[in-house]
Amino acid sequence: MINCYLLDGFLYEKERSFNDFSHINQVLKSNLKLLGSIPVQAIVLILDEYSKRLSMDRKLLGIQGVSYLSFYFRRSNLEKLISMNLKDEKYLDEFVAIGNDKFIKAQARGISCHWIAGNIGTLALYSIFQSLMAKNSNLVKVPKKNMTVVLNILEHLNDIQVVYEEKTYYSRDLIKNICLVYFDRENEFLNKSMSLMADARIVWGGEDAVNYITLLPKKTTCKDVVFGPKYSFAVFDRKALESDECFSYMDKLAMDIVLFQQKACSSPQVVFVEKGSIPLRDIVCMLEKSFKKIGKRYNDPLDENTCAKIINERGVYSLDPNKNICCSRGLGYTILINDEISLEEPIGGRCIFLKEIDSIFDIENLITRRIQTIGHAISDKGKLFKFADRVTSLGVNRVVSVGTMNIYDCPWDGNFMINELVMWCSLNI
Repeated sequence: MINCYLLDGFLYEKERSFNDFSHINQVLKSNLKLLGSIPVQAIVLILDEYSKRLSMDRKLLGIQGVSYLSFYFRRSNLEKLISMNLKDEKYLDEFVAIGNDKFIKAQARGISCHWIAGNIGTLALYSIFQSLMAKNSNLVKVPKKNMTVVLNILEHLNDIQVVYEEKTYYSRDLIKNICLVYFDRENEFLNKSMSLMADARIVWGGEDAVNYITLLPKKTTCKDVVFGPKYSFAVFDRKALESDECFSYMDKLAMDIVLFQQKACSSPQVVFVEKGSIPLRDIVCMLEKSFKKIGKRYNDPLDENTCAKIINERGVYSLDPNKNICCSRGLGYTILINDEISLEEPIGGRCIFLKEIDSIFDIENLITRRIQTIGHAISDKGKLFKFADRVTSLGVNRVVSVGTMNIYDCPWDGNFMINELVMWCSLNI
């Protein structure tokens, strides 16, 4: 059974049930032409107004990730995003001359089917709206625990109208190209049916989920965009640690750790610090102070499984003479210190591993293509570019300043998503 929460512009107070996707498929296909007729700049103007509405809802802003969404949908950011993906937004609206009587247009692929992971409540919005900007209709399987959040955020997209080039455009025409559903992830028939509908499959999730979905039957013309399991960590070089900015760097690192309870692929699990004149115990004290400051603002409850893992790891470190620990009385934060140059199994819940190394380049042997983000506090630009070139050549997708590790930017996991979700079509005269 498919539980449908949004279809053809209607958000249902009580979900609507379907046995298969035939009606949903028909609705999304019929609305595709409507979406294709809207200039991309009108879509941008609608989302810019949407961002203002999100920024004024104090209740929604209390949900982690919503405040950044309100920034993400601003006109300036969306125009930058389109430019990075396509160079010129005109490609989405018309055939653009490129010389020698040749023209190019970026056409929508059709229906994008999204399988959304459950670790971040706002993740579905990033997936949906980038696909909408590519003018695709969207069938989105949202985890049941996140459905209410997604619906509440989308409610603010109702009743927006903008004028572009003397014509009025309506947000409801965007909503008509979004369908939100939930069904049991074990239901192979429905997963196969959804996969066969797709002109593009967008998959967010862990290894088992990604492997299962990507092996489902699909159209030979279907495009896959996969955001699988990733690992992230942070590095501090000695000059950054010895600088007056070190306390600020630590505050930013603590924020990266606290956000989303380290459930995001971009959340740091380990921090490597380069040996210098600052003793390791002082570095630990600085990070502890940052945790205490931030903990007053972010004190989300932890699930039982995470609590058990933290308590167990604290016990291991307390009993091992070769390891050290600094932690709060409760489970507010945990800093686990050892000298093994390795990537630790994530624990989550504001639990970070701290390791001292001779050089930030000592971590090269740890790099695989599963590393998504490295947060850095590196004060020497020449050293930073050398480090970034080295680690990205080995597979890292993002090297960003600490404090911005969880900011959804472009490219993501090596993909320019809007570009992935269009077909580049040519016309020769």
